Amino acid sequence: MTKPLLKDLKLNETTDTFLAVARRQEKTTKNGEPYLNVRLADASGETEANIWKEHAELFPQIQENTVVKVRGGLSEYKGKRQFNVSQVRIAAAGEYELGDFIRQTKKDIAQTLRKVKDILLAATDPDLKKLAEVFLSDAKLMADFAKAPAAQNVHSACIGGLLEHTAALLDLALFVAAQYPLNKDLLVLGAFLHDIGKTRELDFAKMTFGYTDAGQLVGHINMGLEILQEKIRQLPDFPPEKKMLLEHLILSHHGQPEFGSPRVPLTREAIALHLIDNIDAKLVGFDEFVEKNPTDGNWTAKAFMFDNKSLYVGK
Repeated sequence: MTKPLLKDLKLNETTDTFLAVARRQEKTTKNGEPYLNVRLADASGETEANIWKEHAELFPQIQENTVVKVRGGLSEYKGKRQFNVSQVRIAAAGEYELGDFIRQTKKDIAQTLRKVKDILLAATDPDLKKLAEVFLSDAKLMADFAKAPAAQNVHSACIGGLLEHTAALLDLALFVAAQYPLNKDLLVLGAFLHDIGKTRELDFAKMTFGYTDAGQLVGHINMGLEILQEKIRQLPDFPPEKKMLLEHLILSHHGQPEFGSPRVPLTREAIALHLIDNIDAKLVGFDEFVEKNPTDGNWTAKAFMFDNKSLYVGK
């Protein structure tokens, strides 16, 4: 069964469709009446909605990752789209297809993973190549790496998104290393490792992406550092300075403390990694936001990733 996708819905048109509950919060109106504030999602995007007291008997059943059938339409309020729910019920399992809710990378996963492996194994630094081999030999880690999203919703938020994002960074790393006096093998391995903690931070086994408990409490940067240190312990002779430089790449790739970076980039390779990471995240995030938030004019709705500003898409 093919359902109407969020990205295809027009403003102020009534429709019936199936959506997954990505987030729920019980609230009360100024008059003390209960309602649910929810994020409803499918593979094409997310939207906010309120489910009012008329449906209060369903509130206990409407939990995160529940699929609901809703009737209503999109409206726009303060520059943001929201779905106005007029009717809602819990969907039966046979009424929808999982593929309607779980977005997947458009890249060929096996081919992209092979490309990543080939780039890593082309290293000429014997220490960094051995470390890469230790990572690549971990079947469970690599399976999670190939499946994990790169983020919950801002960019490459899809099955295979982390792989897609990392492969793009490896291409950028090779290009930048050919233009500037950088340690290519260090930058390439850092690009592979920078988000490896997302294999543990993000929960991608459910209908909608979320965070694991450890992901919420520890975060992917610290978790990535832990994974790196676990692997280096398998190589007793691994040089301490190279370990330190790889740790710095992971710790500084977000650039600034206000963006969650424990350290600012202080080496050439760390500066390069931060910049190429930002290039891919922002450009992919731009395209994905436009795709998920279609507009009839030149400007999109406000985008959180871009300082809550509308984006110009042209005529």
